[in-house]
Amino acid sequence: MSADDASTDEATTDDVIETQPVADGSAASRRWRSIWRIHFYAGAFAMPFIVFMALTGLVILYTQPLQDATQGDLRTVDRGASVVSYDEQAQNVEAAYPDFALTSLTLPADATHSAIFGLDDGTDSGLQAFVNPYTGEVLGTKAPGSDVVGLANRLHGYLNNDAVTISLPSVGALWDDEPVMRDYVVGDLLLEVFGVWTLVLVMSGLYVWWPRRSANGGNERNGRNPFKVRWSKKGRPRWRDLHGLSGVVLFGLIAFTIISGLAWSTYWGPNFTAFANAVTPNSWTDAPPSVLGERGDLDRLGNQIPWNTADIPIPASYATATDGTLPAPISLDSVVAIAREEGMKPGYTINFPGNVVDETTGDTV
Repeated sequence: MSADDASTDEATTDDVIETQPVADGSAASRRWRSIWRIHFYAGAFAMPFIVFMALTGLVILYTQPLQDATQGDLRTVDRGASVVSYDEQAQNVEAAYPDFALTSLTLPADATHSAIFGLDDGTDSGLQAFVNPYTGEVLGTKAPGSDVVGLANRLHGYLNNDAVTISLPSVGALWDDEPVMRDYVVGDLLLEVFGVWTLVLVMSGLYVWWPRRSANGGNERNGRNPFKVRWSKKGRPRWRDLHGLSGVVLFGLIAFTIISGLAWSTYWGPNFTAFANAVTPNSWTDAPPSVLGERGDLDRLGNQIPWNTADIPIPASYATATDGTLPAPISLDSVVAIAREEGMKPGYTINFPGNVVDETTGDTV
């Protein structure tokens, strides 16, 4: 018999040993083979899902580098000597887009990025206007989520289609006072199903890998260390060792990633939260009403409030009165200065206040 024949026989023997943990026909053997088949089919279902989520997750993880590379003309600028007033930047945006109302300002994250103003264009997402903070030049607009990063977020969350829904019973209705039937996004449900199959994959793989005793009481692995790879072997034994050991090493990480991701899902997340609240209910206490602000609270930025008016309450909404009876809105630059005093890091967003219209009287309040 040649060396190749001996090697083939040895590999075949290894396969027999590892695919027949106990005597043929026993209940344990049938169970082991059933779980091996489950592991195989779970892999067929879960592997495309794992690759898909990994790729879209990587895009989300590297959001800023990707956006800088694909939208550099809008998002990146050359460092300048000084920053133009944010109020002036806002005026430039209003002049460039007079039909849209300003809704927010996101300060540059560092010295080489644009300031971003939010615009209300009548759509749910609105527009983003990019401004060079050193020159005040309006560089252009873009709808948020219209790039590859936005697509990755939608694919990662609900397969980029939240219009198709299905009505399903809510488990949370057993504990909470909520409708039994609720509408769920089909794309999100599909991702949840594949996520659960990934858990089946890692659990069944751990069972198949776990060392067992053979029917005669011996070790089915012939004393081999299950945490070592037989590098000297060729073909299936070596690849099987690599597959099993890598799966065991990554078992905890994969399970944690899937379970933590399910907490964000449409169906599993809210129902699990309802169950957790039922098992460990929280005792909520109504917070006392906030103390009405007074003018003395605005004693900052060198604007000293006279002692005789410091106790005058501040109205809930600002007004444009100039007679001193009602406060006028502070400048955008003052808001930025206050945020800097409070230790806010660059990259935060300032949401502009908006007047609310009383539907009964039609008055602005």
